Amino acid sequence: MKIVKWLIALVALLLGLFVLITFFLPTEYEIERSTEINTPAELVFSQVVDLVAWQEWNPWNEMDPDMLIEYGELSAGPGASYTWQSDVAGDGAMKIIKVEGMEHVRFELLFEGYEDNPSYSSLFISEGSSEGSSTVRWTFEGNVGDSFFGRWMSVMIDKFVGPSYEKGLQSLKERCEALALDPEAVFKEVPVP
Repeated sequence: MKIVKWLIALVALLLGLFVLITFFLPTEYEIERSTEINTPAELVFSQVVDLVAWQEWNPWNEMDPDMLIEYGELSAGPGASYTWQSDVAGDGAMKIIKVEGMEHVRFELLFEGYEDNPSYSSLFISEGSSEGSSTVRWTFEGNVGDSFFGRWMSVMIDKFVGPSYEKGLQSLKERCEALALDPEAVFKEVPVP
């Protein structure tokens, strides 16, 4: 009987410690990944600011080939948006909320169940280390609010989302470099503020 009491006390202590630690965990999260692409910034920008082109390198589409995507009134440039429905990746929406020249595209992401706490993603495009190349930096940030389990997610988000960002950047690199070699490739004009 003493062992049972000790086990109950130990479980209570561990549970209390878990709750206490949770209150000291961050509510905000941010991750970042980058790559160098051997193409001019204009070509990279054309693939980032056009949500139809985005689907060609988006790492989450590969996760669920049956994902349903519906575009908003605009599919490229500021105000462009789309929603997705997926049994694998969940449901959500993404909207381009800011475009600064051909250097920065910022997105707002709403995930089902977390609409009150949007996440933000940005792609920064700058001149690369060699002529005609580009450096692309991709960030993801947000706030989990008062969510108890969200605080634990904020600590682990880099492990969850980071590999997808790396895969997406690799796909973007491969796509842009292949398009640069194709003299028949035609890029539609994208609205820039």
